[in-house]
Amino acid sequence: MIRGSWASSPFFSYEVCRGAIAFIWFYHGLIPKLLYPHEDELAMGMAAGFSPAGALQLATIGGVLEITMSAVVLIFWRQRWPIVVTLIAMIGLLAFVALMQPMLLGAAFNPVSTNVAVAALAIVSLHLLSVVESGNHED
Repeated sequence: MIRGSWASSPFFSYEVCRGAIAFIWFYHGLIPKLLYPHEDELAMGMAAGFSPAGALQLATIGGVLEITMSAVVLIFWRQRWPIVVTLIAMIGLLAFVALMQPMLLGAAFNPVSTNVAVAALAIVSLHLLSVVESGNHED
């Protein structure tokens, strides 16, 4: 990589991580919850004791909250708390799936890989934000 290139900048890496986190929150709120409620999303709600209609309502609420979280990650671009909330949410949501629908943990595209990847992006984002704020980097 060329030294001093914009692509080697910690801020660029921070932008990529933060943007990916926002995209994932948005996508997972919109597609499998709001536009095309996925059977796995509904099964988790029903496993928690909701009726099919209640599980759909729960998925809708979850979708709205996830899209809101996406916006929060973008609006509060230079603040840590949305990323800390993301990190905690990934751990909590993975635990919820493990308790409610453990068979989903073995699926081809599953919450383990998604939540661990988002948690890793959150950790890297927090580190890169510290680097950018400290000015201890070469651009």
